[in-house]
Amino acid sequence: MRSDRYKEEPVKVKKRSPLKALLIFILVLAAAIAGITTYFYRSAYNSLAVTFTDNDPVIGFGEEHSSMSYVKKANGEIFPEAENINTEVIGTSEMTYTVQKPLFGGLLTPSKEFSLKYSVVDNEPPLQIWSGDGTLLERGTEFDINDVIAYGDNADPTPLVSVDGKVNMNKSGKYPLHVKVTDSSGNETEWDLNVEVVDQFPYYENTAERTAFADFVKANKGDGRSFGIDVSAWQDDIDFKAVKKAGCEFVIIRIGYTYERVLHIDKTFYQNYSRARAAGLKIGFYYYSTDNTEEQVRSAADWISKTLNGASPDLPIAFDWEDFGNYQDYGMSLHELNKLYDAFADELAKDGYGCMLYSSKNYLENAWEKTDTRPVWLAHYTQKTDYKGPYMLWQASCTGKISGISGDVDMDILYNKD
Repeated sequence: MRSDRYKEEPVKVKKRSPLKALLIFILVLAAAIAGITTYFYRSAYNSLAVTFTDNDPVIGFGEEHSSMSYVKKANGEIFPEAENINTEVIGTSEMTYTVQKPLFGGLLTPSKEFSLKYSVVDNEPPLQIWSGDGTLLERGTEFDINDVIAYGDNADPTPLVSVDGKVNMNKSGKYPLHVKVTDSSGNETEWDLNVEVVDQFPYYENTAERTAFADFVKANKGDGRSFGIDVSAWQDDIDFKAVKKAGCEFVIIRIGYTYERVLHIDKTFYQNYSRARAAGLKIGFYYYSTDNTEEQVRSAADWISKTLNGASPDLPIAFDWEDFGNYQDYGMSLHELNKLYDAFADELAKDGYGCMLYSSKNYLENAWEKTDTRPVWLAHYTQKTDYKGPYMLWQASCTGKISGISGDVDMDILYNKD
């Protein structure tokens, strides 16, 4: 018989605790989820893509192009860093597009950036604003070509001017010159002109024909039109009751102006405003600007809002920038000039005021941008304008005569919208 010491002991099997088993299950499950998540994340990330319409577009300075206009297709949701392509810096630039594809209800969002390189070029020659041909110069004074001509450029605030030919300011006579204006991109505008040195300037008499306001109305009457005038301190003391009785329906009053970078209120503003309102006329305001910085026009717009002190004009406030006769002295491009209007209108809008652009036909066609979207007050002294763009007001004469005003006055037609 075997001894008891040879009896086999029963094997003891350790039981796995339920908590530990659950923990292992959770870890295995988490690893599986992480693996699946990583797989889908990488797959989604690698699938993110953008195809551009042009991988290296060339764009004209100042042109408006939305960033999305260069996207042909995208695999994922695409977000450009800006709504529009920046075309205000000449040279090579980049636009960054972020492409995303949300996973698992947006819990994860793979994201990848793509860049579009583009070039901004200026192919537009400088603008000849005033040729200077036929200019009279007084003998014994100094000659400066910038006192004779006017020019500007769409992109370059300081284009260069050169002159071929000599002017002897100590000898009367006619002198032929050739002028060339060159911008920073190498675009050129050139022309010939003649200046004349005289012993003294001749006397010019203003013989322009005056037009009675009643005749002006009769010649231009039509459905949806009303007739008015615009005034400033130049008209001195105005009898607005007589003006209203003469058939005038509205008046646009100068509220202020800048001179040598200083803002001034029109000395007759409060008088004109109170009297015109008392006479029952519809009222608008205009600001004559010689500003050349955004800071200046925003400050002016803020001053206008404070001066009006809650008054509600019947027309948008007009931005009147017209000192083109020596434009090069302002040291700003024509594109920068346009941005002044935008800043002025933007600042006025903060206080609930609308804005319109006052300008002559020539500069509306050659200097101002977006004239099809900006409210326009057209200045064109003719019986029938051939200006093709839209306008809400037409200043058709600067030699009007109306009861209540002793001198000349501008006469305007307002095209009322239903």
